Amino acid sequence: MDFSLSGTVLTRDLFSADGRLVASRGEIVDLGRLKEVAANAPRQARERPLFETTCAEAVLEAFDAPALQYLVGSEGLRALAADVLTDVRFPQEIWDELDALKRDDGARYQHAVWTAVVAARLFRTALGTAPGLARLVGGALTHDVGMRHSALRLRFKRDHLTPSEALALEDHPLLGALLLASMLGDSPAVHFALLHHTRAGFGYPRVQGRPPLRGLDLVAVSSAYAALIAPRTYRAQPFNPRGAIDQLLEDCGAGHFDPRAVRLLIHCLRGGSGAASELVLPRKPTGFRPPANHHGVAPETRLSA
Repeated sequence: MDFSLSGTVLTRDLFSADGRLVASRGEIVDLGRLKEVAANAPRQARERPLFETTCAEAVLEAFDAPALQYLVGSEGLRALAADVLTDVRFPQEIWDELDALKRDDGARYQHAVWTAVVAARLFRTALGTAPGLARLVGGALTHDVGMRHSALRLRFKRDHLTPSEALALEDHPLLGALLLASMLGDSPAVHFALLHHTRAGFGYPRVQGRPPLRGLDLVAVSSAYAALIAPRTYRAQPFNPRGAIDQLLEDCGAGHFDPRAVRLLIHCLRGGSGAASELVLPRKPTGFRPPANHHGVAPETRLSA
């Protein structure tokens, strides 16, 4: 954690899924506090692999999801992703958090699993069987756990957010990072939870300095793609895979995502054969993007804010 960012003041107590108080209302959570919590995290005696948990069933369901068929639709492609997913390991407290997310917010739980599946495919294609992939994919699986601690009315709102509501939601990366740091110490999962919305300085939280974490760009693109192709309360229909790519290329052109990560995703969607560097990108958008999409703050409100 060699970068810096502004902190936030907690407006309510933060509890883990098993009822442990992680941080108190009124406490300032910043990078220094995260480092302190990570340094004091207990050493875990045993970690459970994903294949021993209820999350394994959700992964199998994701393999059959029509929206993910281009990435994991064949037996060989599933094997690529499953190879690393089954080796994801966490202490029981983390699996409890994911179970709580499944119970409280099924859409975000699905998002966690789909992001992990997409990330597993991208990491395997990019890095083969390099050591440590399971820790990176595990970070993808837990990157959005902080959303469980955001207000229900904001998570399931059908209309655009107001500027103040958007600011309230922007706390969730810090909350997720704090929660994970209290259980895992300084791990990739903590970094992914904290930084998956930074969008190269265009998102949140505001970061000064470039976080030197391998894999963050792939997780950010995996998360964005998984969100675009899934149902959400704020849009009538999801993007289709090609429409999601059109949107990501547009965002990439604005500097929000690493072009190499988006290119790798397209490479995998096209089957993953050949060199990703030789890929010819789509010249014009042809995919489906929902005409009514109330994601984020309304454009006119954003301009006048």
